[in-house]
Amino acid sequence: MIFINDIPSVYVESLDMDIDDRIEKVELINGNAVQDYGHVETGDVLSLVCIFSLANYLRVHDLWTRRELVTFTDVAGAVWNNLRLVFKRARYVDRFENYLRVELELWRI
Repeated sequence: MIFINDIPSVYVESLDMDIDDRIEKVELINGNAVQDYGHVETGDVLSLVCIFSLANYLRVHDLWTRRELVTFTDVAGAVWNNLRLVFKRARYVDRFENYLRVELELWRI
């Protein structure tokens, strides 16, 4: 279970974090060099697929519509503040018409 603000999910199918590490290997004729601009936290993206009840889906959808920054509590209880909520996809769960499978991204800004 995860929380967006105080809104719980029913189930979490996946939770991935894309880390914005700005390091690059530059291939040279006689070796390699590294350009390292560090980790840019504001470029990190949390991607998740989870199930919400219809009522909680509508609450999360309302946050997205109003473009509010959210607090995210992950499956381990770690809290992430001031995230931008981005909806990618939503669909009803087969045979459970009061639940939706939602694909979201949370951007650190």
